[in-house]
Amino acid sequence: MISEQLVIYLEHYDSPYRWRHRREDGSLEPLQQGDSEALAASVGPGHHTALLILGGPQVTTRQLSYSEQEKKHLRRLLPFQLEETVIGDIHQYHVALGAPRDGQVAVAYTEKTRLRHLFDELAAANIEVARCLPSIFLLPLPSGPDGESDWALHNLEGQILVRHAAGEGFVVTASYLSQALELLLTAEQRTNNLPELQLSASSEAHLQQLTQALPNALAGQVINSQVRDLSPADAANDSLNLCQGEFSQRLPIERWWRAGRGLIIATAVALLVYIGTLALDIYQLQQDNLDTRRQIEQVFRTLVPTGPANDPERRLNIMLRDMQPEASGSAAVSMLAQVLPQLSSEINVRGIHYTASSDELNLNVQAETFNTIESLRGAIAASGLKAELLSASAQGNTHSARLNITREQLP
Repeated sequence: MISEQLVIYLEHYDSPYRWRHRREDGSLEPLQQGDSEALAASVGPGHHTALLILGGPQVTTRQLSYSEQEKKHLRRLLPFQLEETVIGDIHQYHVALGAPRDGQVAVAYTEKTRLRHLFDELAAANIEVARCLPSIFLLPLPSGPDGESDWALHNLEGQILVRHAAGEGFVVTASYLSQALELLLTAEQRTNNLPELQLSASSEAHLQQLTQALPNALAGQVINSQVRDLSPADAANDSLNLCQGEFSQRLPIERWWRAGRGLIIATAVALLVYIGTLALDIYQLQQDNLDTRRQIEQVFRTLVPTGPANDPERRLNIMLRDMQPEASGSAAVSMLAQVLPQLSSEINVRGIHYTASSDELNLNVQAETFNTIESLRGAIAASGLKAELLSASAQGNTHSARLNITREQLP
């Protein structure tokens, strides 16, 4: 289904534009004509897609053969098969390919520079060419009962459009039509298998002119003739489209830029301001950090005038910790003040160990009798501490024991 909002006809590259707007129901408005400025004024602002119909003399169609090995490289190889049939360098032409079938592919070619100028001129009028077809593809291609194609001819104000095969056709003036059709019969070897003809023209006079221009051999092969205009609705969706390669539709980046330019610029400015502010904050923090380190080093040098100043902050923390008194010292003295008075002359102290983290005192003692050690334990308990006998042993007349002394926990 054709979705273009606009249909543009161009008989020659230097001829005026003719165009029709498409209504919502698919019908076309009356034909208008003018230059590119008149066309731009007619379509108005905004983005428009168009079907561009190029007059037959501007585009040449051919049927070329290919091998199965060449199928993947047709776009690169086929243009060089046309070198002997074109005037000048083949790179001066834009070559479009149809769908390859059974070793045959239809190609259409036209002057690249003039086609590019045409596309650029339409783009300046906010018109994007979605499809570009030679005018001969607006003619239907009838199929004969023998499976071979019949021919369709249309008289467009003295220019005769001839469609004789899928993807093939040509344009010739009415005065040369007879000779052209006789040559075509010979080339297609159809002198004994004449095609049937469907004729059309834009007026009754042009239709009569077309009928009279037929060669005698084909005068009786006309099966249908009618007065009608060429309609883009007759162009099949698989018709050979010139919008290929460098002329294919691109992502509408430029149009998106124009539509969202204000928002994009505002977003970019906001991003730059944010990045600038963030960079300024980082710079300020770095300067503050340098000032702080400089002050720490100055304090360190007041305490350590000489020597290296590596990591002064850590070294100051170590020095401060070394200068602080042990918090557990007073607790150990207090516990010893309660335990030592309970020792009698009969008790021999072999070792004292105090654990600050648990506030425990381990006392290793010896005595001649175990009762003496037990009396010591009872005396310590009577002083308000908790004394527990961890181990005891005897060797001859000497008894050894280890006492664990802790403070009573308040209920």
